[in-house]
Amino acid sequence: MRTASSASAAPSGPPSVRRRPSVARVLRAAALAAALLAAPREARAEPAIPALVDSFAAATIEDRRWLHAHPELSLREHATQAYVREKLGSIPGIEIIPGEWGTGLVALLRGGAGEGPVIGYRADIDALPITEATGLPFASTARDTLGGRDVGVMHACGHDLHAAILLGTARVLSAARDRFGGTVLFVVEPAEEIGAGASLLLEAGVFEDGRKPEAIFALHDHPTILLGQAGYCPGRSAANVDEFRVRVIGKGGHGAYPHRAIDPVVIASEMILALQKIVSREVDAARQAVITVGSIHGGSATNVIPESVELRGTVRTLEPEVRRQVQDAVLRTIKGIAQAAGAPAPEIEYVLGTPSCFNDPVLVESILPVLRDVLGEENVLRYEPAMGGEDFSFFQEAVPGVIFRLGVGRPEREMSTHSPAFDPDERAIPIGMRLMSEILLARLTLSQD
Repeated sequence: MRTASSASAAPSGPPSVRRRPSVARVLRAAALAAALLAAPREARAEPAIPALVDSFAAATIEDRRWLHAHPELSLREHATQAYVREKLGSIPGIEIIPGEWGTGLVALLRGGAGEGPVIGYRADIDALPITEATGLPFASTARDTLGGRDVGVMHACGHDLHAAILLGTARVLSAARDRFGGTVLFVVEPAEEIGAGASLLLEAGVFEDGRKPEAIFALHDHPTILLGQAGYCPGRSAANVDEFRVRVIGKGGHGAYPHRAIDPVVIASEMILALQKIVSREVDAARQAVITVGSIHGGSATNVIPESVELRGTVRTLEPEVRRQVQDAVLRTIKGIAQAAGAPAPEIEYVLGTPSCFNDPVLVESILPVLRDVLGEENVLRYEPAMGGEDFSFFQEAVPGVIFRLGVGRPEREMSTHSPAFDPDERAIPIGMRLMSEILLARLTLSQD
């Protein structure tokens, strides 16, 4: 996920993931997670899948630790790709599909119980330019160059867990493939952090040649949800992520004689303040929008009015119509302020990025029984739409899809993704394997044996 965001509190309905559970509830959730791994086979509602999860859990945790220790930046995931390809290729029944997938992978697993639908499962694999500070024995020491700078590289968004859970789920479903008909499409996505991976795979034909799924699923670890819990959000769940770059052009001069110049610093300042009025005075208060100017550069001396100033910002919305409204308002505001100041027309680049995620409500309802059966009713939490971005939305524009949140939080301390100290509880890995295996099986044609 490109921007982490805790869910806001819901006014009604199931509890919000932002509210910290009671100590008793935390202990129950942790105990439930342990029970999923330790309970006798005959005590479980679905004995086959939990037993298979148990048998593959250790290997899958080792996968996660290797991936965590060897992170790679977006579109550079060569060693990651090779590792995942080797592990997937060693699983009985898995077919690696050749294609122009960049540093991603596509694979199929066909069930042995006859015809059935194609169901997709996506996991992302890229890391972030962050120097790790977790102190884990398998912590990353990787470094790379980005924008001419030497940077640390870290799995600070949990993509190592995502990829490992996909591998573990593939092992479980391979061992159970005689029980279902149909096909599982495994999509290993690169470059999610820069919003490029999903569109790359779609343009390369991931859903072509009979591989188009009737539905696609994904999970994302989330530190505001505790181990043993999961979160869901029907409908819009993550934001449209757009950005703009503006070069405000003025007329340079001496700081003591501003009347002889056109000051782009003052013009840029007026633009920043005016952009905030778009959200507060033009967007319906019942809708969500965020405009943040995160970068402003201009000038080099206190007594010199510069020739230009550069602004860069991000725009977040949920609904397509609000996205268009805000884009129009941003462009109108920037141009209008420059014109009012008598300045030349500014140079503007407005980039429409990742679209908002839309979790198909019918599919959401279809996975809730699995989440509640595995975790318990009290550990399945509805969250409000967040203003972070997630390029799983590109897949959701092509086919119905759902991405849900897997709890990796620790009750003793708060964590955030995209942080040097992000340390998700890896005991969530077998829970994720169990959930994804059962969600996928529920969509496939089960044998009647």
